[in-house]
Amino acid sequence: MKYFISITAIVFTLNGCLPQGTPGPEGPPGQDGQKGEQGLQGEQGQKGEEGSAGVAGKSVPADQLQKLDKFLSNQNGRHKESVVGIESYSFGLAPRVTGFCYLTNNGRIFKLENKNTQVLGDSFIFVVDISDQTDFISLSRIAYGDDIKQYFSAVTESGLVFTSQDLKLWTSQGSIPLD
Repeated sequence: MKYFISITAIVFTLNGCLPQGTPGPEGPPGQDGQKGEQGLQGEQGQKGEEGSAGVAGKSVPADQLQKLDKFLSNQNGRHKESVVGIESYSFGLAPRVTGFCYLTNNGRIFKLENKNTQVLGDSFIFVVDISDQTDFISLSRIAYGDDIKQYFSAVTESGLVFTSQDLKLWTSQGSIPLD
């Protein structure tokens, strides 16, 4: 058996290492296969029924249009903003927060909050836009019980009245019937 494996290994080695003969000439290429037939094109179908109209698109919200109109009118100088009312305010007991609030004809409230009861503040802070009216003319304050309870009232030239307890949340109280 040991001779058989040795002889087989020698035969394979000689067969793999001996030079091969030169190959013969290459033959001609074969023919291409036949092309298949193209299918017939179908007839165009009938026009379908027209569908119903789609849902109308959304427009720009009314409040954004009002803000844009207000901005553009301010830019054009038709409604130049100016301060039309000033009132002092006082919130809390310990510590007491005091200051001044300012109303513009466009209904914007700003405040100048004092640093303490002895030192005035040094910067104006925008608080709120009461409404989209541009004809505010007055701001008033009434206080009860050592400033524990207070109300603010703002009025427009057209007679609309707005009230607030905290300068942040304003409620329309209706309008004064003017002739």
